[in-house]
Amino acid sequence: MKRTALALALALGATAAYAQAPATPAATVPPAKCEPKPVYPGVKAIQHDMKRELFQKELKAYQDCVRNYVAERKAYIEASNAAIRTTVEEHNAVMTKIREEQDAAKKEQEGK
Repeated sequence: MKRTALALALALGATAAYAQAPATPAATVPPAKCEPKPVYPGVKAIQHDMKRELFQKELKAYQDCVRNYVAERKAYIEASNAAIRTTVEEHNAVMTKIREEQDAAKKEQEGK
C-alpha cells in the first residue's frame, strides 16, 4: 500500500513539476522580405507600355514573393502542429500506462 502511494505521489509530483515549467520564449517569426513593394504609377504613366509593363512585372514579383512567404509559414505551422500532436499522443500513452500500472499495483496490494 505504501509503495502504491509513493509511486502515485512521485508520478503526480513529476507531472505537476512538468506542467509548471516556465514556457520557452516564442520563436521569432521572420518577416516577409518582399521588396521592392510596387507603387501604382498613376493613370497617365500606366498608359505608357514600358511603364505599365514595369509596374506589372514589379507587381507580379511582389505577389509571388508574398505567396511563397505564406506557403513557407503554412508548411512550418503544419509541421509544428504534427510534432505537437505526436508529443501529446506519446504523453497520453505514457500517462495511461502509468495509471494502469498503478491500478494493477493497487489491486495487488488490496489482494494481499
